[in-house]
Amino acid sequence: MAALYYRTVSFGVVLSLIGALGVGFMLGAFLPRLAADRHERVVDYEEAIAGPEKEGTAGSGSAGEMQPDAGIYDGPVFARSMPIDSMEAWVSWMQARGRGDSRDFMEERWALAASFLKTGELNRPEDLRAFLLSPREHFVRARNRGYEYADTWLPIGYGATITDPDVVAMMTTTLKIKPGEKVLEIGTGSGYQSAILSYLTTEVYTIEIIEPLFIETDQLYHNLEGAFPSYSVIKRKLGDGYYGWEKYAPFDKIIVTCSIDHIPPPLLKQLKAGGIMVLPLGPPGRQYIMEVKKEASEEGDITLSRRDVYNGMSVRFIPFRSETGSSYSASP
Repeated sequence: MAALYYRTVSFGVVLSLIGALGVGFMLGAFLPRLAADRHERVVDYEEAIAGPEKEGTAGSGSAGEMQPDAGIYDGPVFARSMPIDSMEAWVSWMQARGRGDSRDFMEERWALAASFLKTGELNRPEDLRAFLLSPREHFVRARNRGYEYADTWLPIGYGATITDPDVVAMMTTTLKIKPGEKVLEIGTGSGYQSAILSYLTTEVYTIEIIEPLFIETDQLYHNLEGAFPSYSVIKRKLGDGYYGWEKYAPFDKIIVTCSIDHIPPPLLKQLKAGGIMVLPLGPPGRQYIMEVKKEASEEGDITLSRRDVYNGMSVRFIPFRSETGSSYSASP
């Protein structure tokens, strides 16, 4: 009995017991708190997307949808009232609107827009106004302060990026959006592209597959809506953009902001005859910004035409991913 007792409380066993008790204490103390924090975040998110327009709950294999009341603010009408004949006239107009734009950032935005006019990456007054009204400084993340108007892509976390402003301008101007047209964006990302679109039409739809990024950008839109009310009409969805948004199809224009080696058939189906899709098309690491036009004959035959908008210059985008994290590819 004494020997058994001695073996039970040997030094090694005592250390093991103390370690196990310590781990147990840590788990007991912190796991409930972590679970509670996660529960609070999920509850807050589910409350945010709850309502008559909710399609499902957030998470893998399902989709959460933000559906503000459409048409509550007319961004294109607001944009048309903005002067663009000189920087000083534009800055004075912006400052009188009480949006809180920094003069320094406005000057950088104007200079960038002027350079894109010269290159043709902005070639319509409507697109120029939408670009000038969209404060990129609110959409780059804190880690990138000082590079708000650098003409380059920037990381925004979760393996995602905010696209180079020149490519954003070129893809936007290629769409030739008219007020009232329905535009679908695949890959909400930072929210910058949809912000620009909201000054071109009140019918903006955007899908993001990365849940924490969707939540972060959705909250950013809410935080900015007071000063930038056009963001209130952006309809947001958490889900797999490969399959589009059948509920609101067909769309006049579709913009894809992640790379793929083929045109997703569901998106092509949801594009109206006479519509335009712009997407980075090509193998990993080397894509080309393609304008795809869909036309229908009187007999109902569908034809597609493609144009490389940069005439052979390749670009790089993050890959088009499924909910499991795998890339979509036409290759077997």
